[in-house]
Amino acid sequence: MKKKIIYALSLALLLGPVVASVEKANYTPTDEAVTLEVTEAEKKKVEEIKKIFSITGDYESFTISSDPMNSDTGSEYLNKLIKNKSITTYRWSDEKLGEASVSYTNDGEFISYNKWRNSSDEKNNKKKYSKDDALKAAENILKKAIKDFDKKYILSDYSIRPGSDYIDLTYQRLLAGITLADNYLNVSFSTETGEISDMMLMGDNSYAITFLKDKDFKEKAKISPQEAEKLFLEKSPLTLSYKVSGGGKSVEKVFSSDVVDIDALTGKVFKNNLRDPFMPYATEEAKDSAALSEVEVKKIDGLKDLKKKTEAKSKALEIVGKSYTVNSISLTSDKDNYYYRINLEKEKNPGSLVLNAKNLKLVSLDIWTDKKDVKTKVTDEEAKKIALSFLEKYGDKTELNLEKTDVKKFDYTTILFIPRFVNSLPVLGEGITIAVDDEKNVVSYEKDFSSADFSKAKDIALTKDEANKIYLNSKNFGLKYEMTDKGPKLLYGKIKNIVPLVGEDKILRDISGNIVNFKEQISYEDFDKARDKDAINSLKDMEIGTIGKKLSDKITYKEYLSLLNGGYQGEYYDFSRYDLDGDKVKDKKISEKDAIKILVIDRGFEDFTKAKGIFKEDIFKKQKSLGDYENYYIIAKGFGYIDKEINPDKEPSLEEVLYLIYNSIK
Repeated sequence: MKKKIIYALSLALLLGPVVASVEKANYTPTDEAVTLEVTEAEKKKVEEIKKIFSITGDYESFTISSDPMNSDTGSEYLNKLIKNKSITTYRWSDEKLGEASVSYTNDGEFISYNKWRNSSDEKNNKKKYSKDDALKAAENILKKAIKDFDKKYILSDYSIRPGSDYIDLTYQRLLAGITLADNYLNVSFSTETGEISDMMLMGDNSYAITFLKDKDFKEKAKISPQEAEKLFLEKSPLTLSYKVSGGGKSVEKVFSSDVVDIDALTGKVFKNNLRDPFMPYATEEAKDSAALSEVEVKKIDGLKDLKKKTEAKSKALEIVGKSYTVNSISLTSDKDNYYYRINLEKEKNPGSLVLNAKNLKLVSLDIWTDKKDVKTKVTDEEAKKIALSFLEKYGDKTELNLEKTDVKKFDYTTILFIPRFVNSLPVLGEGITIAVDDEKNVVSYEKDFSSADFSKAKDIALTKDEANKIYLNSKNFGLKYEMTDKGPKLLYGKIKNIVPLVGEDKILRDISGNIVNFKEQISYEDFDKARDKDAINSLKDMEIGTIGKKLSDKITYKEYLSLLNGGYQGEYYDFSRYDLDGDKVKDKKISEKDAIKILVIDRGFEDFTKAKGIFKEDIFKKQKSLGDYENYYIIAKGFGYIDKEINPDKEPSLEEVLYLIYNSIK
């Protein structure tokens, strides 16, 4: 039986008038609380923590609790490493002072730090803190809290949240001097108090990762970076694809790839099945619809050539087997189709199934149940044969490229993804996912198809070679360690876990449209002529800016919305939110009056513009000539967005627009 060790510190810890108490967190119902005698070593540890993290003041409560670490990491290597390990949390709290907490493993490895003050106790100074202040404060703590900090972590990113009082720092975890993929230390610095407010390890099994030691990883790559890049271009280069966004409203052609990992010792493609990314759930195909009432069902039954409920029930039981009970059947719809959503049950295990109500083709299936300590013996070929046979019988193969089926094996399931192809091009993220369990049953089926008009996708003036060169020059492909079932493995592959894509503008993005390494690419050749260089640089720190433009350039409506969206500069924007027709205006130069209106709406102040009889009528020259824009200008002036004479019909420069945005968040 696992035990939760709970230390109860006495007042003898010399912590001032802190009241020591016992804290028992709810870890598992069978955990036992055990009170142990406090040792001199424990007293010294508390004193050391207080000194490192500058925890001062007469807190009214102090507790120490210890929780066993999660022993199921998905990796046999990590499971052995953390066996019988625990995390100890030291917490100070006070109604007036606020709270501080620090967590370490029982081996002394740092896990997290958090501190908050009551608002009445915030430092009320007007000092402006910079990124350098944040770095100094962070590393002053980290170098004391983490042994060999400089060898384990390297600063990889920083960001300033627009309109907030925090600077965020991200440190990449290293293992023997090499990047450990997807493991970071995040630090938040409060510009209000001038102190660190949070330090937290992030990534898969980030707590268990702290037990890895550099001395255990001395292998050297036998494949050179040049050879690795050549293998990448052979095995998984960026290829021309469709990218659908905006719920199917936008389609564009891009170059993209599911970048494979390459073994740095052998040069072979490596599939890492450590993490099962597949968390089954019933697909909400009719996302914006509600289940119809019985009255509505009766009225609509028989229309649009719908199959009857009894037929749907029979088909459902044919698919899942007679051992299941149908609890309910509801009819839902979207703009294109009707669906029967069927709730199932077997031995108190729930399941669900969705059928197209016109042809009873399967849309989604979820009869997945959790199994412990099961390893599937189903081979990839067996699983593929079962899945394709199931698809042939109950699904729809239209636009599926069966030859490109991807197979991944996990503990008790084998997951197959069959991609969607249109006009011989893959559609990113679309296709059918089928899960086969250890008993050779299909336990989940999910169809993800958009209803986009692919004829609207324009050809792009970018070659495959150019796109791949852009990706390889981004430094997002390189040597790394990645955790596997057998431990960290030396690989060449993605440093950041993204699906890369490059469009006609030749900018590297992730699948969501966020620009990769955006801040580093923001620059203006006429920056020296800027009126307020500090403002422009502050916006850059917030990932607000553009790539490949001068400050003196005019900007389009679409470019303006991309500025308001920071690092996201995708193809689709909701122009209707601002009463604009995107197709008509997106590529036109924006006017000052629309820039003002959009900004006021974007900042959430549109309702203020609807107030009547409260605004002065002499704020601007010829104020009434502003028409429908008058109140937007007044709101913008009141909140300090406008700091110069107005010119409603003028097409402002990028520099002028940046100052407008800066004034709205400074």
